[in-house]
Amino acid sequence: MSTPTSSDRTKGRLWYFSGGGLLALIGIASIGRPGLASVAIEQFLGAFLIASGVVLLFSAAFGKAERHRILDLASSVLRIAVGVLLIAKVLAGVMSLTYIVASLFIAEGVLGLIFAWNLYGKNPAWIWVLLNAVAGFVLGGMLMANFPSDAAWALGLLFGINCLFLASSLIMFAWHLPQAERA
Repeated sequence: MSTPTSSDRTKGRLWYFSGGGLLALIGIASIGRPGLASVAIEQFLGAFLIASGVVLLFSAAFGKAERHRILDLASSVLRIAVGVLLIAKVLAGVMSLTYIVASLFIAEGVLGLIFAWNLYGKNPAWIWVLLNAVAGFVLGGMLMANFPSDAAWALGLLFGINCLFLASSLIMFAWHLPQAERA
């Protein structure tokens, strides 16, 4: 196994900086228009489910693996049906996604705690990863606590806030990467 070169590390840092910058822009846009962000998240997911369902449908119909056709067909029908439901029933879709995203934020909080613990003493950015994990717990808890009354706008707003915390975590991780013993 080869060790990373200085050029590899620089490229890695650029990806973290770029990702952090893009996430910051997405976060700011989501906070600025939380209702629109909620609907956009829900509609994009519906469209992606339909598109992936169609791909699976073609895979089931024309693929060479005959043993998997029934599973591919069932999965494609499920994806298309859920996608159509999300696009057709916007409010129900936003409410469902709000609950799912709350669970995601809490799960990311757990993973962030583990990551911060692993970085402790190795990278000065561990505190930013820890703050991101705590923010995930708090935001997920806020979504759960006010569900379903705040679902229409809260998904977009808290998604935006989560993006800003994640952006700051990535940027600070990249900033401190040269000083890290091993990250």
